[in-house]
Formats: sequence, C-alpha cells, structure tokens
Amino acid sequence: MKLDKDLKKLKEALVGSKSLGQEEITKILGWSLKLKKENREILQKWVTDGELMTNNRGKYNTPENFGFIKGEFSLIKGKFAFVDTPTEGIFIPRSGFGTALDGDVVLIKITKGADGTGKKEGEVVKVLKRERETIIGILQKRDNFGFVKPTHSFGRDIYIPKKYLSMAEDGELVMVHVDFWGDETRKPEGKIVETIGSPYDTDNMIKALILREGKSEDFPDEVVAEARAIPTVISEEEIQKRKDLRNLPIITIDGDDAKDLDDAVYVEKLSNGNFRLVVAIADVGHYIAEGSGLDKEAEKRGNSVYLVDRVLPMFPREISNGICSLNPREDKLVFVCDMQIDPKGKIIDTETYKAVIKTAHRMTYTNVNKILAREPEFVEQYADIKDMVDDMFELSKIIREVKYNRGSIDFDLPEIKVVLGEDKKVKYLKNRERGEAERIIEDFMISANEAVAEKLFWLEIPSVYRTHEKPDPERIKTLNETLGKFGYRLHSFEDIHPKKFQKIIEDSEERGINMIVHKMILMSLKQARYAMENIGHFGLSSNYYTHFTSPIRRYSDLLVHRILAMTLDGYPNKKEISKLNRELPEVTAHISKTEREAMKMEDESIKIKVVEYMMDKIGEVYKATVIGFSNKKIFFETEEYVECFWDITTARNFYEFDEALYAMVDKDTGKIYNLGDKIEIMIVRADLNMLEVEAIPNELHDEYSGKR
Repeated sequence: MKLDKDLKKLKEALVGSKSLGQEEITKILGWSLKLKKENREILQKWVTDGELMTNNRGKYNTPENFGFIKGEFSLIKGKFAFVDTPTEGIFIPRSGFGTALDGDVVLIKITKGADGTGKKEGEVVKVLKRERETIIGILQKRDNFGFVKPTHSFGRDIYIPKKYLSMAEDGELVMVHVDFWGDETRKPEGKIVETIGSPYDTDNMIKALILREGKSEDFPDEVVAEARAIPTVISEEEIQKRKDLRNLPIITIDGDDAKDLDDAVYVEKLSNGNFRLVVAIADVGHYIAEGSGLDKEAEKRGNSVYLVDRVLPMFPREISNGICSLNPREDKLVFVCDMQIDPKGKIIDTETYKAVIKTAHRMTYTNVNKILAREPEFVEQYADIKDMVDDMFELSKIIREVKYNRGSIDFDLPEIKVVLGEDKKVKYLKNRERGEAERIIEDFMISANEAVAEKLFWLEIPSVYRTHEKPDPERIKTLNETLGKFGYRLHSFEDIHPKKFQKIIEDSEERGINMIVHKMILMSLKQARYAMENIGHFGLSSNYYTHFTSPIRRYSDLLVHRILAMTLDGYPNKKEISKLNRELPEVTAHISKTEREAMKMEDESIKIKVVEYMMDKIGEVYKATVIGFSNKKIFFETEEYVECFWDITTARNFYEFDEALYAMVDKDTGKIYNLGDKIEIMIVRADLNMLEVEAIPNELHDEYSGKR
C-alpha cells in the first residue's frame, strides 16, 4: 500500500517535470540511500508495469511526459480498437495493433491529433500486461511444422514446431498457447493446446469464442462440490429470523425459457389510496459465504453470459436454477425491498428486510400480457391474481409517468431474437417483444434499485452504484451534426439534460425514423459502469441508482445485498467500512469489465448464427433501411434486423461519401443515399469467416461484380 502512495507522489512530482535519476527520486520519496539495489528494483517494476519509462540516459519519467499513453486495449468487431484511459478512448486502426489482444494493458504512441486538431489516433508500441496467453486460429499444416492464422485481432501468423502440432489436422480451428510473441526478426511461436474442429461449424465457432475470451461453461470440481453441499431444506430456525410473507400471492414474471428466477413481485392497493410494492429478490448472500470457492468463482466471472445457444452461468446450476431460484410453491429465502408509493408515484416509505416467501405462480411475460388483453382462458386460469395484475399495470403506468416527466430516456430499440431448432440451426428470426408485462417488471426493478441506492447513499456507507456519466461535449457536438440532417438540433453541448434526447426520440417515432435516431443517440452516450462514487444515472435521469435485483446473474447485486445486510441490525463497524473502501474500487472496475466482455460475446454469438442463417438466402430480396456509411460502404438493416453492407467499390458507377450531406452520392447519376432511406436490397454474400453479410440495392443486382 505504501508503494502505491509513493508511486502517486512521484507521478505528482513528475507532472510537467524533466526526467529524474534514481538518487533524486530516492530523496523525493524519502527512501534510504543505503538501499540502492532495492530502490532500483522498485523503479524497474514500475517501468515493467508501464507506470514509468527511462530515457537513453537511464533517467525516469512518466509515459505521458515521453509522449506515450497507457491504457486498456479494447477490440471492436476484430477490425479496429480503442485504448481506454480514465479520461478518453483513443482510436487504433488495425495496422497499429502490434501484438495486442483484447483486454491487454498497452503503451501507445499518438500518430494523429496530438495537437488537438481532429480525433486522436495511435499505435501500440508495447504490451505491458497480457490479459491471456492463448490465441484461436486456423492451422496451416506443413510436413515438419505449421502456422496458425489467428481469427481475431492478432495480425501475425504463429509458428508451430512439429512436436507441438498435437493431433490437429490442416484447416482445423485450434487454440495456441503463445510462448514467444515475436520481434522484428522472428515470428511468434507457440504450441497447440486444444483442437476445436471445422472453422465453418457454428457450434465450434461459439466454442472458440468462449475459449478466446477465457470463459467456461464448466466450474471447478471443488466449486461444484461446494454448491452440492449446501442444504436444500430451509430450517425452521432460519424462518423464525425472517418476516414470513408466504401468505402473500407473490409471483415471478419471466421469459418462457428462463430458469434462474431471481425476482418476485407483489402489489396491493392500500385503503389510503397508496400502493404497496414488494420486490422480493433471491437471498443469494445467505448461501454464498464471502471468500468461499463459490464466491471467488462468481467474482471472477462477474456475471452470467447469455449466448445465443447456451448460458455461461455465474453460479453452478445447483444454485442458479435450484436452491436460489424462486420456483413456484416452494419456500424460498429472499431479500425484500418493500415500498409504499402514493398515487402520484412518489415513494413515501421504504423498508428492506430478509423474508421467506412461497410464490403462487411462475408467470411468463406472455401469460401476463394475455391476462391484460383479457383473453378468457388466461383470465380464468389466473383468476386468483387477475386483480393484482391489474393493480400492477396501474402502478407501472404511474411509475413510468414519473420517469418520463423527469427525463428518463426510453430506448425502445428492436432487438433480434434468434430462434433455434433442436439441431441448433436457426429456425427463424423475430423481434424480441417488449409488452406491458416486460415493462411492469422493468419499472418495478428500477424502483427497487433506486430505493436501495438512495438508502445506502444517505447512510453514507461505501457501496456499489450503477453509474452513467453525462456524455462528452465533443461527442454531442458530432451527434448534433448528424441529427441536423434530420432537422434536429441540440443547443447546448456542455450541460445537456436527457429530456432533450427524449423529445427528439418521440418526434422521430412520429416520423418513422426512430430506429436510426435511437441508435445515433445511444452511440453518443457513455457506457454505464459500476463505481463507488454515486454520480447518478444520466440515461434514467436518476440521482441514485444501483443493481440489487439480480444476484444470481450479477456479482454487483450480491455485493449490494451484503452491504445492505450490514445495515439491518445497526451500522457497519470501522473495520467493515475500511474493508469496503479498500476492496470495492478494484472489484467495481473488474465487474464493469466482465460486463463489457459479456455484451461483446453475446453480440458475436448472435452474429455467428445470423450469418449462418443468411448463407442460404443468397439472391433473396429484403426491405431494408440505410443505417450508416463509411467511405466505401453503405450499411443497411433489414426488417428482420439483420445488418448488412454494400461495398460501393463493386458498383459500375463512381460513388463518394459526402460528409457535409452525410450521404452517399452516385457521381455519375446524382442519385443520393441518405440515412433512413427505405430501399429493397438483394443478399449477395454471407461470410462466416468475416462474420458479415453483403448486399446490393436490388435495382443494381445485375451489375454486381464482387465475390459470392
């Protein structure tokens, strides 16, 4: 801990300073002059970690003072990257990757925009810390050696000596452990540690994705054994310690195929006109001891990952689908947020406590929507809860109006749902529904998360908040230029309020251009993250927000449960407070990272199946919308929400992207393709290797000259 403080002190001394020698640094930090060797070792470690660099005279300074920047390498779609620092993200073209892989900590040199004119670009000059030592690629086998051509990010082939080829065959997808990362004279070298199979089998592609990201479907044997040793029967002694809510007709409402049911709800209209909203969440913390094998594995995973054809759960299924899942008509332990809400949507009282419940029904969104639609069969089948469902709908609309009035942004973007058959092939694509039942649960969970966050904030206890910062003025300026093509304008870039976006979104819905406008606004906003500092949630226009409602699938929620539990019988002691202050910064950074990884994996797994689905659609015509441009491409989205592109270099005419118009112009005919244009396109190529679908305007299909 002292060395961290010393490093911080040294960096402060080096701000705008010339480079310093070891003796000068020793004096500044108050180190002993007699411990020259030990002091040199500390400084060398800081150099290895990228905290310091040395010049040709052996003097030390920060990378920033030498013109370098340290950050985390984040790969985007395998085609470009950003290096993220605490204050900015710097664009890295593929040619500037060096040997960096997604998640590596790197040093970069700025190659463009260093003088403040235009966006910054850079190139990787050194990898400081490897996220992992393995790479996925396709084997090109020779008689006495082989090369593995990486499928993702890493730009150089990896040499494999004959003795390390294992039993892999030519053309197979393999995982390589890299022993030497290469230099100016030698290629990288490694050994094959796992053979995956055909690179064009989508099941293998998803397996490779899991391996590439360092994830696993399976748990260590000792963690599974720990899960199986947890008693499944709740003792009477434990029930006596809790509020007994088993008399309430509490219900779960989830998707048809959900198995990890971690939230249940109950609504009652009180005689004073207020509503009682009970949000009961699986009490995972009761079963998962802090520091146990289960806890460490869950922290490492950070969250469950929902791929297109499988789930990588945060806990073994004995926990996620069994002991903690709020299955119907079973006694279950829960952590409750019990709110009283007035008819105007104001929460006038909040209680948090441990309880035992027995859910009355395992409801699905489909069934609740059918009750609300007054379908006789479902109204009759669920007659015992029909009135409560109506009260839920009424309360949900009140909560929704409060969120709307304060400026909460409702990004009601269509989401693609890939429906697979038993053979794991795509049967069809459809829009993921977001009916009233889905909105009810969303509104209730947000209310509980806000109530818990506000309680913890005013108790002044170190905690985990779900934060969403205000967007960067520079990004809003760029967004404003694009929105201007649709007649919209943001008058202030500095202190922007989410309500301004809300009004633009509403108007775009009336004009039928909401999908493209939603996406542009969403891309201009920062990504939400976990942090100890409560700075509010911009997108929800909320002053207090956390994640409390999904501890089976998010480690953040389990942390919040543990912190909230400290307040049930008093206030945490100094030792507990100190422990939270010491540990939470690192944990919140880690779970923010695992969440980003999960999102990327989920998107890529869907893309794999979508591209496979489109492979036998070559020559078919679809209605589509123009959703974006690059200098050489127009991007479309079909009515089934499949993203594809047209490479204009394959066209007979000459096209040019007009930045001022933000449109693609046919310079031979004058025809203009604008954002939001509706056109018919023909699918001409679906490439599993590149994970892309190529199309062409149907009226030009006879002149297509690209590969099919």
